[in-house]
Amino acid sequence: RRVWALLRRQAELDGMPAINAKRVYRIMRQNALLLERKPAVPPSKRAHTGRVAVKESNQRWCSDGFE
Repeated sequence: RRVWALLRRQAELDGMPAINAKRVYRIMRQNALLLERKPAVPPSKRAHTGRVAVKESNQRWCSDGFE
């Protein structure tokens, strides 16, 4: 996106027609100018049991503390 934005801005200043982002991406891919993508990190396998231990009775817990 950044390369395309710079090329688009330069073309606009020079009075040239707009540049297609897909074309820029294709040319960069053909010339091996793209960065490698990081592999996706799988979500944690830890399951929530649904039980909460409280010190006192009649006390509700929520995500930002207790009520």
